[in-house]
Amino acid sequence: MLRYNHAVIERKWRRIWQEEQYFSQEDAQVCTVLVPGDSGELGMENARLLVLTDFFASVYFGKKVPISVCGGQERWFKEINTLGLFSQARASDAGYELAVLPRDYVRAMGELRARDTLYCGRLLRTESMRDLLPDFGVDALRIYFLYIGPLARDYVFQWHGLAGAYRFVTKLWQLGHGSLGEPNGGFAEPEHLGDLRLKVQERILQRKPHTALAAIMGYIKNKSMLTRVEARVMATLLQPFTPFLSAELLQLMASIED
Repeated sequence: MLRYNHAVIERKWRRIWQEEQYFSQEDAQVCTVLVPGDSGELGMENARLLVLTDFFASVYFGKKVPISVCGGQERWFKEINTLGLFSQARASDAGYELAVLPRDYVRAMGELRARDTLYCGRLLRTESMRDLLPDFGVDALRIYFLYIGPLARDYVFQWHGLAGAYRFVTKLWQLGHGSLGEPNGGFAEPEHLGDLRLKVQERILQRKPHTALAAIMGYIKNKSMLTRVEARVMATLLQPFTPFLSAELLQLMASIED
């Protein structure tokens, strides 16, 4: 089984997205307010805010869009790009379709004009993101942020949660890659997969990504192999959760089927 090398996959897709101008060059329609810090790095809490903004924007618009950032330091933008996100400083007079704010930064709404606003709790007592990414990768970090629970609660970083997210990403890669050698079995989607798709979409629309992930995790929990159709559905459902891994699996499937 080919090992899941997240560093290579992330580097590849960041380059592809930049070369193909995957991210729209139009004015950002989503915004987040970052939490000030003295450490000199972006930090896990701000990474979570950016991931949540990207996740809900992907669902909202059906594609990735640039994120307008309020309160960010200029040196943070390189780290934001490392997460596979494109961002820009907030225009003072801009209006947005969606804003994602830390719950205790409600005062920022006096400056922001947003049609829809999502308030998030704080992520406390975190580790250095620069130390974590080389070992765990962006997709595992995204799974951790999106699975820890309801958005409005406060959380303390837990190592075992991030390790569990990495195991899930690794298993998904192994199952997806293993399916490439299986007969395609046609393109018809079995009814139980359609039910799973509806359940995941419904929970995302309820702004409960943790329960949407729970449904997907429950489906593959006891699986030792997936059909090609199952693997394609999993990769598609997880695109807003694991954009790098999903893009790689879908590209591999397409190349084999072509």
